[in-house]
Amino acid sequence: MASTSCLRPMAAARQLPSLLRSTYNPSKTARSFVRCHSSSSVSADELSHFSALASSWWDPVGPSRPLHLMNPLRHDFIASCLADAPPRPLQSDTASNDGARGSTAAPGLQYLDIGCGGGIFAESLARTIALPERAQQLSPITHATSLLAIDPSTTLIRIARDHARIDPALHAHLQSGRFRYENTTVEALSETPDAREGFDMVTLFEVLEHVDNPLTFLTSCLRLVRPGGWLIGSTIARTCTSFLVSKAIAEAPWPIGVVPPGTHEWSKFVNVDEAKSWAQEALMRAKDGAAQRAGSEALADWRWKAAGVIYFPGIGWKFIPGSEHWGNYFWAVRKGT
Repeated sequence: MASTSCLRPMAAARQLPSLLRSTYNPSKTARSFVRCHSSSSVSADELSHFSALASSWWDPVGPSRPLHLMNPLRHDFIASCLADAPPRPLQSDTASNDGARGSTAAPGLQYLDIGCGGGIFAESLARTIALPERAQQLSPITHATSLLAIDPSTTLIRIARDHARIDPALHAHLQSGRFRYENTTVEALSETPDAREGFDMVTLFEVLEHVDNPLTFLTSCLRLVRPGGWLIGSTIARTCTSFLVSKAIAEAPWPIGVVPPGTHEWSKFVNVDEAKSWAQEALMRAKDGAAQRAGSEALADWRWKAAGVIYFPGIGWKFIPGSEHWGNYFWAVRKGT
C-alpha cells in the first residue's frame, strides 16, 4: 500500500464530513457550520474542517472522486447483507404511494443514512426508490421504499438538498417525503417519532474511525435499527500499512499528499476484531432497559460480516478477501429478531 494506488482510499476517508465524536464544544469556531443540538456527539473542529470542503463535494474528478467510485461496492455489500438475511420478507410488488416514510403498508425497506455529508451515497440510494406514479418495481438490490439522510453540518445538508433538486426523480422523492435530508445528529434523532418506528437498514460509511467513543456511538445507532435489520458501515483497519498511507504519504506536503495534515488520527482506526466486539456489546447495551441490563439474549440470531476493499488505478474499488485486516473494509451487524 505504499504505492500511489493506495492514496485513493485515504482521499475517500478524508471526504466524509460527518465526523461524529462523543463531546461537543460550543466554544469552537464551527458554529457557522452546525446547528446547536440539545445532545450532540459532533466534534466542532472536525465538522468545520469537512464543511469547508463542501464546494468540491460534487466534483466527480475532484478530491471526492474515490467516494463516487465506491458507491457501486456499497450497493453490492448492502445487497449481500439482504441476501444473507433480509430484515423481513422482501416483496417485489409494484410500489405505491404508501412508500412514504411511516407507512406500515410499504412493501420495501426504510433506510437511514448517518453522516450523509453532501449526499454522494444518499443520492445513489434514493435513485433506487421506485416512483409510484410510474408503477415502477422496487429495486432488486436495495428494496428501498424510503430514505432519511442526516448530517450535523448545515452547510453540507444545504448542498445535498440543492443538488438533489436538480434531478427530477429525486426532487419528486423529496416532495413526497420518500427521500428526506435532515440537519440533525444521531442523539437528536433518537428523540423523534422516526426513532420510535426504527429503520430496516442503517448505513454508516466512513464515520466510525472519527468517533471518540465508538461503543457509545454504535449503541445509539443500533437503537435505531429494527429487529432483524442491519447496521452497515465502512472504516479502515489500524495497521502499519494504513499508518504509512494515511499519515506519511497521504498527509505529506503537496505535491505528494492528498489530504490536509491532521485529517485522520491513526490511533482511531478500527480493526475488524474491535468492530465486531463493539458491535456485540452495543447490541446488549441497545437492548438494556431502565430496570435491567441485557445479556446474551440480545445476541440471539445476530449476524456479523466484513469484507475488505482495495482501490486499483484505472479500475476502481474491488473486494479482496482478507484485505479487511490491513486496510479499508466494509462491516455489517444484523440485530436479532
